[in-house]
Amino acid sequence: MQTAQEHLRSKPDAEREYNQMILEHLQAQDDLEFELGDTFDIKTSIALVVIIFLAAQSGGFLASAMPLHWHNIQIASVCCTVIAGLLAMFALWPRNYKLRMEPDGFLGWIKEVNEFFGDDKASAVEFLRTTQIEKIQKRFAKNSSVNATKSRFMEWAFYLTMAALILNITTLLGLSTGWRF
Repeated sequence: MQTAQEHLRSKPDAEREYNQMILEHLQAQDDLEFELGDTFDIKTSIALVVIIFLAAQSGGFLASAMPLHWHNIQIASVCCTVIAGLLAMFALWPRNYKLRMEPDGFLGWIKEVNEFFGDDKASAVEFLRTTQIEKIQKRFAKNSSVNATKSRFMEWAFYLTMAALILNITTLLGLSTGWRF
């Protein structure tokens, strides 16, 4: 069984470990949120290639002689493709992510904190940890907001691209079989 003195001595270590776990988790989440923005950009870029292909395909359909109902379907496909292209462009539009401090700035800040606290290293470390946790939380909130916007644009671009794809496949199938409705 632990004595009261041993319990009191282990408490600061436990609290330090607890705070370290929080810091590590928040840093990992912050890194993932930043990487998520890159993932959205890659996916949106791939969608943009499909959108361009569908636009060229619709242009080819509209340039050829076809029954009015297929022409109207292609007009709807073009509308979906144009809006999807605009949404993809908005998703890819450069945004400002909050980044960590540059190494030189971070080391300078740590030096200032150490000078302020002097020999009280425990207080300096706790101040640094607390401040870092606050900065990570703010950075995560900002970057998460940026990614939520990108996600919405990408999602709607995807839906409209799929609608255009279905319309183009239907047109291709209908024209190749002579189907009329």
